Amino acid sequence: MAQWRLFLVVGALAAAVQLALPDGIPRVALYTAVSIVGVAAVVVGVRRRRPARWAGWYLLAGGFGLWALGDIIWTWYEYGAHTDPFPSVADLFYLLGYPVLAAGVYQLASGRNRRPGDHTGLIDVLIVTLVAGLLLWVAFIDPAWHVPEGALVDRLVAVAYPVGDFIILTQLVHLGAASRARSGAVRLLGASVILVMVADVLYQALAYLPGLDEHWLDPLWLGGYLLAGAAALHPSMGSTGEGRPPADRAFDLGRLLFLAAAVAVLPLISLTESLAGLHGHVAEVAGVGLVLIVLVISRMIGLVLQMREQAAKLAHHADVDFLTGLDSRRRFSERVEDAAACPEGRQRMPGAVMFVALERFTEINDTLGHRTGDELLREVADRLRSRLDTDTHVARMGGDVFAVLMPAADSADGLLPQARSLRALLVEPLVLSDLSVAVDGAVGVVQLPRDGTDVQELLHRADVALAAARETGSRVALWTPEMERGGTLAPALMAELRSALTSGEVVVHFQPQIEVHTGRVFGAEALVRWQHPEHGLLAPMTFVPAAERTGLIRLLTLYVLDRALAQCAAWQAQGRDLSVAVNLSVRNLLDPGLVGDVRAALIRHDVDASRLELEITETMAMVDPTRSVEILGALDSLGVTLSVDDYGTGYGSLAYLQRLPVRRLKIDRSFVAGVLDDPASAAIVRSTIDLAHQLGLSVIAEGVEDDETLLVLRDMHCYGAQGFGLGRPVAGDAVLALIDASDVRLPALVGPGTFALESQGF
Repeated sequence: MAQWRLFLVVGALAAAVQLALPDGIPRVALYTAVSIVGVAAVVVGVRRRRPARWAGWYLLAGGFGLWALGDIIWTWYEYGAHTDPFPSVADLFYLLGYPVLAAGVYQLASGRNRRPGDHTGLIDVLIVTLVAGLLLWVAFIDPAWHVPEGALVDRLVAVAYPVGDFIILTQLVHLGAASRARSGAVRLLGASVILVMVADVLYQALAYLPGLDEHWLDPLWLGGYLLAGAAALHPSMGSTGEGRPPADRAFDLGRLLFLAAAVAVLPLISLTESLAGLHGHVAEVAGVGLVLIVLVISRMIGLVLQMREQAAKLAHHADVDFLTGLDSRRRFSERVEDAAACPEGRQRMPGAVMFVALERFTEINDTLGHRTGDELLREVADRLRSRLDTDTHVARMGGDVFAVLMPAADSADGLLPQARSLRALLVEPLVLSDLSVAVDGAVGVVQLPRDGTDVQELLHRADVALAAARETGSRVALWTPEMERGGTLAPALMAELRSALTSGEVVVHFQPQIEVHTGRVFGAEALVRWQHPEHGLLAPMTFVPAAERTGLIRLLTLYVLDRALAQCAAWQAQGRDLSVAVNLSVRNLLDPGLVGDVRAALIRHDVDASRLELEITETMAMVDPTRSVEILGALDSLGVTLSVDDYGTGYGSLAYLQRLPVRRLKIDRSFVAGVLDDPASAAIVRSTIDLAHQLGLSVIAEGVEDDETLLVLRDMHCYGAQGFGLGRPVAGDAVLALIDASDVRLPALVGPGTFALESQGF
């Protein structure tokens, strides 16, 4: 059982025992002990929970403590002095407890998120208190002016108790409205004050209820102490008073209706007295009405100020990126519009918009976590902001893309050096809180006013240039109209990709792979194409990079895998012993469901795992070495052949790759193309083949364009080859004819022979 619940249960039992005891010292002593324990529980709760608004809780403990001290003094009067005066010194302590309690609740309600100068809660309390005071005046206090003086003092003191209770309760309602969540501690405090208020009203009504013994009110007062102690022991007390920003609650419908109902009491009092023919309180109602008008006007002024403040905050949030503090996309668009606009009669000044994207940010975010990714974005923003000129504006467009608006050179030739300098800022390692991260970047550039004046068109073209930059070695690109077919298509293509996969517009072509020393075709690589109804046959580079950036690469890879294995099953049914190779992206390698997807596809098409080859790149394997080893190991356990594609273009080494369960290397075409006339390329290819053999890996050379290159690779003991000179990628239904033609021509070209590593399964 929770501590606060246990406290309430034990306290309730003690209150029941106190009520059952006969009138006398034991009963009073138990009452006093329970009240003191309730106050002590408040202090203990503050010491244990250590709330942020601790002063408010200590004030509450002080207020309840004054009440408990009043109980002790009353007990002394009752059983020590054998008198029962009213009012007495005990009433002085009881009444002193109210301002202390009110100060405590107000301190809690003025949480640290309260806007400076915001007195909305206090004004609400004053409005309700004024109305409550007027009601009590009309019902109880005013009639007492016509009784003897002693009775008048008694009546005023008695009425002061429910008035004080009502003020505290109103403040607690405001505290509950200002809290972030409905707090159990606030509810318990409210229940405490309600019990005390009920007891005080009933005590005042004893004269009109002769059958009610005042001792039956003891459980109500004790319940107030116990509920206050339980509130301090409740787990939510630590966050009590941690309020929402005032604007969030300024227009709370419940609060406004409550205030409206309170103000409506005034005409109801006048109407009721008029209908009953009673002595009117016109002056009192008018006076309170004037004060209420002032308070309501103050309340409305506060609401207007909050609306202005909220509008300013919304404008700030719209103009500033919340994570980096840079300009938002909206604000940057406005700046570009201002820069592109040309007052009539003036020559437009040249400028440039540059889109800057981080390389490998998605992988860093996935492997190191979003917290590190956010810190990386902030560091990049700080670097751009601090290293660029003051007349240059920097914004975050979303994700890992930043935008820069800067004065430009008069010609396009002057823009490229600026773009390279901007990219150089990203090449330097970034020092984060617990590690150093090296990222690269790509920069796409549009020139003002040469490339347009419409803001949306300029930003679109900058995005196109950025997509083109990501596909170039320099990672920098200046927008040209020729990019429209490639980069401009990417956003629209991504919107169509899902439907294209369903409709069969995305097709898979196959390029034969040749066993060099026999000239026989042993397999084919699956290469994706898009037969677009409007743009024709699109190459992979037109849409695959965009699919990786948008997260659609998983669907695309699974589609290619399914089509490739279906074709492999068809070859198998026709008696052709051919394997099929499918490329993976880095997102696939980081996907925990990859192994299950591959296994399911093999089972679905009834293809042996040994007939499937999955290709990765060096860079992919090094993004997250630990996960790479785990995923690739699981794929190897399935029996799938793993190969490293485009070997030589990344940062890996054979020593590192030996740790991975790969069985094959594919030497990049940039090296293979030079084996005939470039001694350096020939040496690289030869040494790579020799070292791979020593490590038990087979080698396939990509980009073989002619028979002479194939013969050189044969002499280097390269296992396999593929390229346009051996067979171009063709649709699945044309593969067998291409293979048959190749099997007739190439074996005679390479001549008879056996490959030394053939017996080892390469």
